[in-house]
Amino acid sequence: MRPKKVLHITAHMGGGVGKVLSGIASYSENTKSEYRHEILLLEMPEKTNFMDVCRSNHVEVHEIGCERDIFSAIQRADIVQIEWWHHPLMCGWLSNFPSLPVRLVVWCHVSGCFYPYIPPSFLKIPQMFVFTSEYSLENPYWDEKIRKWAQKSCAVVNSSGGFEGFVSNKKKNEKKNFVMGYLGTQSYSKMHPDFMDFCQKVKDIPGIEFRIIGDKTNERDLAEKARAYGMEKQLRFVDYVNDVKNEFAEMDVFGYLLNPTHFGTTENALLEAMASALPVVCLNQCAEKYLVQHGKTGLLVNSIEEYGEAIRYLFHHPEERFRLGEAARRYVLENFSVEKTVGKLHELYDSLMAKEKRVHDFRQTFGVTPHEYFFSCLPPTLRQNFSPDKSLPLILREKNKSSLLHFVRVYPEDKILRDWQEALKHSGVLF
Repeated sequence: MRPKKVLHITAHMGGGVGKVLSGIASYSENTKSEYRHEILLLEMPEKTNFMDVCRSNHVEVHEIGCERDIFSAIQRADIVQIEWWHHPLMCGWLSNFPSLPVRLVVWCHVSGCFYPYIPPSFLKIPQMFVFTSEYSLENPYWDEKIRKWAQKSCAVVNSSGGFEGFVSNKKKNEKKNFVMGYLGTQSYSKMHPDFMDFCQKVKDIPGIEFRIIGDKTNERDLAEKARAYGMEKQLRFVDYVNDVKNEFAEMDVFGYLLNPTHFGTTENALLEAMASALPVVCLNQCAEKYLVQHGKTGLLVNSIEEYGEAIRYLFHHPEERFRLGEAARRYVLENFSVEKTVGKLHELYDSLMAKEKRVHDFRQTFGVTPHEYFFSCLPPTLRQNFSPDKSLPLILREKNKSSLLHFVRVYPEDKILRDWQEALKHSGVLF
């Protein structure tokens, strides 16, 4: 019996999406699963490391070519899976989705609770809509009827590429200083805007150092805030590194403080820290509260004061740091393996194979013009009071991340998008 083919269509293979797609496709190929995966890209990534992983494991990866090639790939597939996070290119592609019968899955890689928002009509287009965090079912803009429908009709599969390569951190017990770590973007659309206010609560802990690893988007602002608190000498910035394991080995605690309206779901940086047996402290919010079990695999806090208390407690109780870290590692390796992710996806595919292929139309949700694509996934309250000025959420003023500027860059011919961009510039917001 021939293997069943799953065709993944994704904007690109960068970051966390690239890691999980290369992981599940390679695992399925190497275990001779009944499902084999092929990947179709809307654009080539700047870095090809995850594509290289696929090709070294005999997984086909293609950039979308002519219409005939797309139709052929879709017709060959038993299941088509859209990897969605409201990328501008994907919006345009979905608006012109081929009029071909397919069994369709949408795997959503953002929470959808803020921006990018998941409109209820979007949930009902594919035969299976899959979230990557239980948090998505809390969407504050849905009414109870939609929420109950989603709980009954949609699925949740964490988008994990596996963490087996991370080892239990032993160096941390050999150091004299006490390192608080953060890994990820410094953009305040993801990092908590009051990050340094949290840190200053524990600046007097003997030997404490705050180490921030990742892009240096807000290095100047963070450094200025640290200086205002008299803690500039305790702050250290580390640019992106290829192997984060050595950085985790230098940390004592991982403080993952995120914006309460961030878009993330399966937080790779957080899970990597946990897989390295680091005790983690997060805010009791969003996807984090579904990834960390308070008091068992980490600590969840509700305020700056609670954060300070939690860090001081961990500083004074190294045995508790060890207990939480080891429990976190066991939990991640058991629940976020590639095998687990593949198994859950394949169970969904089994149920989907019993359904007939059908034609799907996304235009009622996303519209037919680029500015409609952009507007379609603004939360309802923001759509009703949309004004391209400083009142726009930070994420909409980013250079990327499905921001207004991102849409303008992909669709420069759309006059309304360009007018919104100009209005934003004139309001004093500089990109």
